[in-house]
Amino acid sequence: MINKFGWTVISVITFLIAAEGHTASRRQLVNRINDANQYIEDMMEAPDTAIPQELMSKCRGIIILRQYKAGFILGIKGGFGVALARDENTHEWSAPSFVKSGEGSFGVQIGGQAIDSILLIMNREGMEMLMKTNFKIGVDASAAAGPLGRDAAVKIGPGTAILVYSRAKGLYAGATFEGGMLLSDDDANEKFYGKRLSSKDILFDRKVQIPAEAGKLIETLKKYQASDNSD
Repeated sequence: MINKFGWTVISVITFLIAAEGHTASRRQLVNRINDANQYIEDMMEAPDTAIPQELMSKCRGIIILRQYKAGFILGIKGGFGVALARDENTHEWSAPSFVKSGEGSFGVQIGGQAIDSILLIMNREGMEMLMKTNFKIGVDASAAAGPLGRDAAVKIGPGTAILVYSRAKGLYAGATFEGGMLLSDDDANEKFYGKRLSSKDILFDRKVQIPAEAGKLIETLKKYQASDNSD
């Protein structure tokens, strides 16, 4: 049975995630883009979490998320972020599309934390996943923990669509089975771009120009690509 404290923790985080999703202003959405840039900078500048630049160069797309996790027996995780795609021919990045995430889990767990995650999309299967309104990591596309080190590229299993790099802040202990759902945040896209747009519209059909607010994020992505980008 979940005690009163456990339900309170779950209720609070659910309320905060839902409230942010429904009331985010354009300024807050700009902050999400800026936060995504900062997550990459922080992860790439830390020796123990830096994503190999060779993989940054080879990826076809990227999803950058801040998630919040809390629970007592029953867990919940949700959050917000942005996704960008690279053109296969020019290797230029698209404008950012807003995404949101949600998970539920059941297991032995207690605590709470914030989790910064960067998902590198490595092949066509992963990119096709982004065309969907919602998709489940590990179901709609195969995923694996992102390798680190100089020979990271040879450590990737054949057919792996998504490489996941995460960094947690806070305390969370437990052994759980989780399934992560990502959704195109069309409400946020409409608020930011001024018209109704899906992730497919932004990432693949390129129906919007890259906004000035995303310039720094794209510069950061380019900065951490290997100098030889002849993939």
